[in-house]
Amino acid sequence: ITSAIKYLVSTPITDGPHETPDFLEDGIPFISAEAIENGRINFNKKRDCISEEQHKIYSKKYKPQRNDVYVVKSGSTTGKVAIVDTDEEFNIWSPLAAIRVNPEENDPYFLFYALSSDLFQKQVSLFWSFGTQPNIGMSVLQKLKIPTPPLKEQQSIANFLDKEATRLDALITKKQQLIETLKEKRI
Repeated sequence: ITSAIKYLVSTPITDGPHETPDFLEDGIPFISAEAIENGRINFNKKRDCISEEQHKIYSKKYKPQRNDVYVVKSGSTTGKVAIVDTDEEFNIWSPLAAIRVNPEENDPYFLFYALSSDLFQKQVSLFWSFGTQPNIGMSVLQKLKIPTPPLKEQQSIANFLDKEATRLDALITKKQQLIETLKEKRI
């Protein structure tokens, strides 16, 4: 069984503001496409910060929360995916599409893995349009399909993939440490 993304959500797919906010050195982190890294939000790559007042205004349209899934919808990294794994206050800019699944019917981590899959990424590249850079419209994004097994299966698949990703990350870290040790020995 496959379903269009729009049928899996608890709120309509949305994005951040399309205006440029007044950036500040301190305040609420403001996240855009460049902060989407390895499936998570890298707050060290935030666009900048915004005021509490602007955050409240932008949060009327969309307020980030844990387990939301983001898809970069414009720019050179169109199609990149991340899941929110924090309760930290922040807000997002328009290049990010925010997807919030109905947790009674769908697992957010399953959605994250499904959107990260080769199958979904090929759909994105088939349907994106080009201006100066690739982009995928919200109306197109919501119609793209992913497999939708029953919730229990989604949870089992997501748990398995989490364990494997953790194991692979540990192996990569170990390899990188070995490479560094070998470099030091060569010197």
